[in-house]
Amino acid sequence: TNKKGGDACASSPVYNNELDCARWVVKNEGWRALFCHGLGITIIREIPSFAFYFVAYGLLARSAMADILGSHAAPLVFGAMAGWAMWIPTYPIDIVKTIVQVQTTEKGNKKKALNSRQITAKLYRAGGIWAFFDGLEPKLARAAVKHAVTFWVYEVLMGFLRPPSGI
Repeated sequence: TNKKGGDACASSPVYNNELDCARWVVKNEGWRALFCHGLGITIIREIPSFAFYFVAYGLLARSAMADILGSHAAPLVFGAMAGWAMWIPTYPIDIVKTIVQVQTTEKGNKKKALNSRQITAKLYRAGGIWAFFDGLEPKLARAAVKHAVTFWVYEVLMGFLRPPSGI
């Protein structure tokens, strides 16, 4: 079983590659599932997460701390912090989203996939509030590096693209 999904993933088929997976989904769940399976919960996670992300970075970049850290270190530190600001509040939604997406249902099978609300209730019953934060630490470690580098590269590129001051 999958640590995040509990027994939700136990009966999921094993695929040889991405194309094999796509074929299975189209054959057994239809074209709509290929493109829309879990889309609603993904949007519910994405909108607030990117709001937290860009607002956190923007506020930090305009803070007094930016001058202290300097133009090279500030994007790295603030990018890491923005990544954390993005993931910590929305990670519980990501846990539910992942379980929604890994569920499989075959055409004609009477067993229905659980919806987001049912998954949330099942997770809470099984592990309390902490079930929604399982695996957060490695996600935060990855996010710190990824978003630090992302904003550092962004600031370097913008330094080349911005016209020199005083023009």
